Amino acid sequence: MGYALCFGQCFACKRLMSFNPLRVPSILIEGEKEPVCRVCIEQANPERIKNGLPPIEIHPEAYEPCNENEL
Repeated sequence: MGYALCFGQCFACKRLMSFNPLRVPSILIEGEKEPVCRVCIEQANPERIKNGLPPIEIHPEAYEPCNENEL
C-alpha cells in the first residue's frame, strides 16, 4: 500500500503547499478546482462569518497524505 500527496500553490497566497487532493478546501475557477492553504482559510473564515456565510470547514486530513487506493 502506498500514499499520495499533491504539491502546488495556494490559489489565494501563492505559497507552495502539500495537500490531500481529495480533501483540501478549494475554490472553483473557470471550472477547475484550485487548492487553498490552511492559513488562507483561517483568515477568510472570520470575514465569511461577519458576512453571514458559514465558515469553510477544514477536513482533518486536508493537508495529509491519502491512501493511494482512494484515488
